[in-house]
Amino acid sequence: MMIKLEPLQQEDFERFLEREIRGYAEDHVRNGNWPAEGALERSRQEFEHYLPDGIHSRDQYLYSLIDENGDKIGVLWVQVKERKAFIFDFVIDEAFRGKGYGKQALAAMDESLKSMNAESVELHVFGDNIVAQELYKKAGFQITDMHMRKTLE
Repeated sequence: MMIKLEPLQQEDFERFLEREIRGYAEDHVRNGNWPAEGALERSRQEFEHYLPDGIHSRDQYLYSLIDENGDKIGVLWVQVKERKAFIFDFVIDEAFRGKGYGKQALAAMDESLKSMNAESVELHVFGDNIVAQELYKKAGFQITDMHMRKTLE
């Protein structure tokens, strides 16, 4: 069982973009970072900032995650700039979660990043996403800083 990274195709990018713009806005609202009003537009602006030329945007690498059957099971978006990588988005489709694909995809990403001479890779994970946090810890990521919030009644 091995995951391959293949460049994201335009039709898959358009589907990914709409789904992730919505999801990113919802994550920020749910975690209390953004007000609901205007969250979708704010999310869209962030995606447009980093992906001004879509799948051809400079320093941005968007991949379909391909399983051993050749099925597309998710998407990985990583930026590589000045030998530093940053994971902007990493999604395993729901039907394929909990089967070890996430760990394999991160290992395949590591190999790809090494071939680009990247020295490190970072990411942001929302505080309520415990499953992702555990996956990243198992893949060797360490917490570099942490923001905390208390809501006052």
